[in-house]
Amino acid sequence: MKVLDFLKGTPADNGEWRFDLGRELHGAFGGANGGVVGATCVAAARSVAPERVPASLDVRFIRGLTEGTARVIPTLLHGGRTLSVVSVDIFDSRDKLCTRATVSLANLDALEPFEHDGFAGRPEGWVSYEKGKPWAKPASGVEVPLIDTFDPRLVGNDDRGYATEVEVHWDEPGTCAEAACIAADISVGPPVGSALGGKPIPIPNPDLTLRFCAEPALPATMISACRLEHISRGVASTRIEVRAADQIVAIGVSTTTLLAGAWPDARKPKK
Repeated sequence: MKVLDFLKGTPADNGEWRFDLGRELHGAFGGANGGVVGATCVAAARSVAPERVPASLDVRFIRGLTEGTARVIPTLLHGGRTLSVVSVDIFDSRDKLCTRATVSLANLDALEPFEHDGFAGRPEGWVSYEKGKPWAKPASGVEVPLIDTFDPRLVGNDDRGYATEVEVHWDEPGTCAEAACIAADISVGPPVGSALGGKPIPIPNPDLTLRFCAEPALPATMISACRLEHISRGVASTRIEVRAADQIVAIGVSTTTLLAGAWPDARKPKK
């Protein structure tokens, strides 16, 4: 399966795209998971910068992307010799702007083919996906459909943060960036949630920033370690590291907001 098949993306007129992101891809806050939205932005950006590879993603989740057909508009802002910069706007079925992103894609033919392993090191002590602890569904009754879809499991907890491993549902080569988006966003919740001491505080993340590091063979699962850096005045900052097995494929950061009040009734399943 290709990533566009999984995301149900099809080209439309004037360079636009349509994506049908079903409820099975939703998180806890009444819309499509941010990682799925990020992956949609990367996939759409590729269409206006063919033959180039994703180098970075900066995405803002303006409002929840509700179930239905989304209108996705990638716009080439700059097509340079080494980098293309693409903006991506996503509108929901009500034609409300839900997401604005910027994706950079690199022309590898214009770059020196130099490799260096860097200094991130390799994690030790993480367990296999099969031995990982499956995510529990919230006792509050809030529905989180992505738990059934991506089967996230805790596979480690160390200085790198909480390591969450998720299933990858396509097998298209060269799409580690899209898979990294999903793993990264899903991993943001555990480190922030664990700091709350059991308090029922909604913790959506309104943004995601990633830098794509490598393109190994696409694995069946992707691991993202997320570490809480700080919480101040209800705003949390987290650091993200995404891996395909031991190979680092993306690094990034995200903001989490701690919302005052209990879970909105709209997020709970209808009786």
